[in-house]
Amino acid sequence: MEVFTLEVFAWIPQAEVPNPISLLPGGVGRWGPGACGPCFGGDDFTVPPASPAGWAGRTFRARQSFAFRVPRFADPPLVGASSGVVAGTTTVLTARRSAGGRVCHALTALVRKSAASVAWKPSDGWYEARLQGAAEDPVPVAVGARTLGAVGAGVAGALTPQLEWDLVLRFQRGSALPLMTRARYGASRLLSLDIAAAVFPAPIGLGGTAGLVHGLITVRRFPSYVVYVTVDHGSGAAATVPIYFADASHRALGEIVVGQTDVLRTLRW
Repeated sequence: MEVFTLEVFAWIPQAEVPNPISLLPGGVGRWGPGACGPCFGGDDFTVPPASPAGWAGRTFRARQSFAFRVPRFADPPLVGASSGVVAGTTTVLTARRSAGGRVCHALTALVRKSAASVAWKPSDGWYEARLQGAAEDPVPVAVGARTLGAVGAGVAGALTPQLEWDLVLRFQRGSALPLMTRARYGASRLLSLDIAAAVFPAPIGLGGTAGLVHGLITVRRFPSYVVYVTVDHGSGAAATVPIYFADASHRALGEIVVGQTDVLRTLRW
């Protein structure tokens, strides 16, 4: 019995990002508590921990986990724990953190997409897992609802960019990728955001030599994302590797509107 676990985290590496609602005339009296300060609070760290356990005590924008187990390779996968997308808390600050800013308003982010699945693909000879998630800043929606009710909330939601991911991860036997798969990955590798191998050079495998884990992820260019893969070969000593890390610490908030598909680094499992 082998157990595979996939986990995705998205977070804002900056200490804070601008809150344009605070610049609108009328302030809190007209727009509500979402206008109480000039900044949204970020998560204020750049490099993620090497395993999901290291997230204890850290904030995030959204996360998702999914697990499945396989009695014998090529058996139908058995779905285990699945969290769905868990939203973090959006905060508004009275000033920049460095200037003593404090939280003046907080709302749980809005989950706009949450899906996870796995299937055995006999034609490819691999298990293919897919995780999809999207979360949205709730403050504009709350402001829209305050001013124009349900119509205002709908318009604000449509105009508010979402952080988003679409992860496809494959577990195969053998050590060679199919030719067409290599070609597809090569195209996505040219402009990849992924720096996981540089930041987490070891371990380079997941505790075995049975085959390869590989795939693609589509993300928005803001905020940061990390994907962890954990494999338990039945010994109870699971191995975890950050297979993807996109660092948005030097990118602008506006890049959240731009999507990009990256190839994940290929590991032995």
